[in-house]
Amino acid sequence: MPFKWHPDQSPPSIEEHSKAKLDVLRSYLRAYFDKLNVYPGREKFRLDLVDGFAGGGTFLDGEKTLPGSPLIMLEEAKAAEDRLNRRRKKPLRFDCRFYFVEKEASHAEHLRKVLIEREYPIDDDRIIVRNGKFEDEADNILKEIVRRQPRAGRAIFLLDQTGFSQVELALVARIFRRLPAAEVILTFAADALINYLAETPAMVKAVAPLGLTESDIRKLIAEKGEAGGMALVQRTLRTHLRTITGATYDTPFFLRPKKSRRALWLPHLSRHPTARDVMIQRHWDHRNTFEHYGSGGFGMLGWEALEARTLPLFRFSGHEARKMRDQLLKSMPDRLAQLASDQPVTVDAVRHAFANETAARFSDLDEVVLELFRGKEFDILNPDGKMRSRSLRQLQPTDRITLSSMPFFPGW
Repeated sequence: MPFKWHPDQSPPSIEEHSKAKLDVLRSYLRAYFDKLNVYPGREKFRLDLVDGFAGGGTFLDGEKTLPGSPLIMLEEAKAAEDRLNRRRKKPLRFDCRFYFVEKEASHAEHLRKVLIEREYPIDDDRIIVRNGKFEDEADNILKEIVRRQPRAGRAIFLLDQTGFSQVELALVARIFRRLPAAEVILTFAADALINYLAETPAMVKAVAPLGLTESDIRKLIAEKGEAGGMALVQRTLRTHLRTITGATYDTPFFLRPKKSRRALWLPHLSRHPTARDVMIQRHWDHRNTFEHYGSGGFGMLGWEALEARTLPLFRFSGHEARKMRDQLLKSMPDRLAQLASDQPVTVDAVRHAFANETAARFSDLDEVVLELFRGKEFDILNPDGKMRSRSLRQLQPTDRITLSSMPFFPGW
């Protein structure tokens, strides 16, 4: 049931899946700010944050009032500026602009009231609240971001829709075309879509914003009827989502809090593997909150993992981390050998090549590469071509992996 806000009433009570979603958003923003500001010489950090379905700004959790996504964005930007400046000699100034879009007038008024109570200067250069549909406001917001950031175009879009069809995927594609450095965090009620799949005019109309055709619906219905049908449909939807939006990297995992029976698809879409790595770390930090059909090794996000049709749920636990590492150790040698068959391949290129195929972080991939290197299955060279020591403990993105000069016999 959608949340309701009114400026003269108390905010609605939060649900477990919404609380978990907000925890992930806060955690991601905190890590994002830290990751993009490691260079000590930077003097200004410019970012635009867009909440396309902003809501009323607060929730009730028992007797406590919890901040919603607009307040979390504002709080984390201020906290990051303070935190980062504590360990810098040269001050870093955050130049962030916030767009909060909400179609319901009473919700927007409640949000304005919340921001004023917390002494945020709304509708100035920095914090803009707009009462309207996101699809109607999006192009003007994109123009403003491009004008403000003609080169970088760095932005985060939170599109926390109700259901699965309020966000046109073609609009997400426009975001990436205009702002290649943008990231989109999208909520998507995939379970609801799968449950109500039918070859009816109403369903065809409902999925039109997703770019799904009648033929696509028939294919999804057929997959749903097979063994492992839910997983099959999710794989197809994931491929469709990336194809239509033009997102190169994604984290297509489901959020399911311990106290909730409701699962919510929370894809993070971007064109940068580092952004994907920052988000996947949040999944490991919030272990047992996210899940996916399949194992953690290569192929878990593609079709290879579906051949058995009997798939476990991967929930980012410690046990699954160890199992994932063992799987990667078995499959990594062949994959690396293919990448490095003609010439050495950089660590950075290996990370990018494997990012979308597994639940592994860059650090997990690096540990497996190092173990193979210590076992003399591969050599690692520095950028000048000099062999690294076998006791190497940390890889650099510019290190190059090459086929071992030592003879290697599989199975020894």
